[in-house]
Amino acid sequence: MAVYLFDQIETFTDDLYDQSLALLPAERQQKAAAYRQKIDRKLSVLAYVLLNYGLKREYGITEKIEFSYCAKGKPLLTHYPQLHFNLSHCQNGVICAIHRSAVGVDIERVEVYDADLARHVCHERELKLISESDNKALAFAKIWTKKESLLKKTGEGLVDNLKKMDTIDSEAIVLVDPAEAYVFSIAGMSFAELGLRPISGLVSSLEFSHY
Repeated sequence: MAVYLFDQIETFTDDLYDQSLALLPAERQQKAAAYRQKIDRKLSVLAYVLLNYGLKREYGITEKIEFSYCAKGKPLLTHYPQLHFNLSHCQNGVICAIHRSAVGVDIERVEVYDADLARHVCHERELKLISESDNKALAFAKIWTKKESLLKKTGEGLVDNLKKMDTIDSEAIVLVDPAEAYVFSIAGMSFAELGLRPISGLVSSLEFSHY
């Protein structure tokens, strides 16, 4: 079980993107290509690279990964049903969690606080917590990523009435970038299980050249 984090997006050059894209299954290539912005295409490819990297390092899995999907659309590892994973990315970083039970992750950039949005998606206890915070943007980002990670763990995705969902005492773990540029949350792992692996150097596509 492990969580891999990569936040040096600027080091993922166009050449490395092209090399990595060529190694992806057709399905993942199509998903990456569907994004309008180049940065989003890169982030999508990086998420797959981290998944392969993690499966290789943690479990010695080196073959090309095949996906299947649960009824709600959450992707599964077809040939390794005992392993669960979840991916997320924002313009500041990419995160991948691999676990032996259901797991959900979400990473988000800390944006300017939007009070109207907060009232629309936050439970009253969450709103109270934000109102008492000296950094409302950061407090909201923590709550939002907790909601997403919890819903991604179950495979539900975003639901219609997020205001009913109170994350204050939830299981989701929240971690904050030292510069407070981004926040990520993990549901389905305890701190003891977390095993966060920040990737200090670029995960080269050469790691997967034999797949």
